[in-house]
Amino acid sequence: MQPQTASHPHGLAQARQRRTRRRGASENGAIAIMTACVLVIMVAMFGFALDLSRSYNRKMELQGLADAAALAAARALDGTPGGIDNAVAAAADTAALFSVFYNNLPVTWSPAALTLGTAPDGGAGGWVDGTSAKPNAQRVFFARVDTAMLAANHGEIRNFLMPVLAPAFATTNVAAAAVAGRDSLNAVPLAICANSNTPAASSSGELVEYGFRRGVAYDLMQLKPYGGSPQHFLVNPIAPPGTIGASMLGDLDTVKASICTGKMAVPTLQGGQITIESGFPLPSLFQQFNSRFGTYVAPCQASSAAADANVTSFQLPGAGWIKQQPAGLSVGPLWSYAKAVTYASYVANGGVEPQTGYSTYTTANWATLYPGPPAAQAQSYPTTTPYQNTGGAGAYKTIYNTRVLRIPLLQCPVSSGATTARVLGIGKFFMTVPATSTALYAEFAGTESWAAIRGGARLYR
Repeated sequence: MQPQTASHPHGLAQARQRRTRRRGASENGAIAIMTACVLVIMVAMFGFALDLSRSYNRKMELQGLADAAALAAARALDGTPGGIDNAVAAAADTAALFSVFYNNLPVTWSPAALTLGTAPDGGAGGWVDGTSAKPNAQRVFFARVDTAMLAANHGEIRNFLMPVLAPAFATTNVAAAAVAGRDSLNAVPLAICANSNTPAASSSGELVEYGFRRGVAYDLMQLKPYGGSPQHFLVNPIAPPGTIGASMLGDLDTVKASICTGKMAVPTLQGGQITIESGFPLPSLFQQFNSRFGTYVAPCQASSAAADANVTSFQLPGAGWIKQQPAGLSVGPLWSYAKAVTYASYVANGGVEPQTGYSTYTTANWATLYPGPPAAQAQSYPTTTPYQNTGGAGAYKTIYNTRVLRIPLLQCPVSSGATTARVLGIGKFFMTVPATSTALYAEFAGTESWAAIRGGARLYR
């Protein structure tokens, strides 16, 4: 028998098999090495991802704390030193509800984490603590919370794998900050002169506020307490007090939106000069006032400018309780929305109107309050004010009655050409009838507190 040679087919096959086995063994070894390397890399990536995710989660926990505490503080700021104390307490109380480290570490609050300012960037005086903010309380409406000022353990994360790179990566420290503040107030961008610069006075026992009498209607376009021509003003609804805003006559769409909603995009009207322009352009804006009667002209719409629950017009020809106005007193029927109140009640309550209101007069007092015919004959005056009697919802002092315009009362006289003026207070004026291009009739219903007109708070960053 002849020996097999490499050229024999069977020998060639065996040679190929031996080469294949050697190559397979080599490849298997390489794959094993690669697999080990990949596993190491994957474990490392997982470890790094875990460390980073723990840092991210802690950052989010602290951000939630900062946001909530800043909002709570901002909501408490009301332009008074007491409001600042309330803001400090609100931030601490809110922080006490939070935990970090997956709810395993309760937050220990530090007052140093809260600072206050007059603008979203802190304002001219910068961010200051509560004590330093009090002298300027009437302009402080913004709060900043920085968790970096809390104890170090709140933002400290001990890493699992990152220290392999360098000992400095053994821990990661994170923090969060938030700024919150007032973004609006409930007032329209129409300002009028106060009939008097005195907040409260007695007129034969009746309370008179800034020269206005409750229950008496006025044409707000014809007021001239200091003689001469009537004075009324357009307020810049987006320029913060103390700043000189641009003219709004070329941007009446912004003004219209403000009239629709009854809000201005400023945090306060107190504590500084406000930007005004003499001569309120009622012909261009009266239709926006009338959204309160359910008549909508752009940009007003029902979703943001709700009509009043009671759209009845109150004017002399249709008044069942008084047919004529006392001479020189009113441009409409008396007490359609608010009644006259006693000065004694104002004094007894320290000038702060209680929830139930000051003590009011009855129609039996009309002859004394409004001398001369026909005020002495109050015909069929209802038990409640005619507004409530014909469908007005709730007490007339609540903010839900959209026909009540909250109007800045200016210290007058305002010099000709002036671009700023000082606000003495906020008057509540009930629209007795829809506005026209020449007249805005409204009944005085008292003054509003600064706290009552403040709008909501929002996060700025």
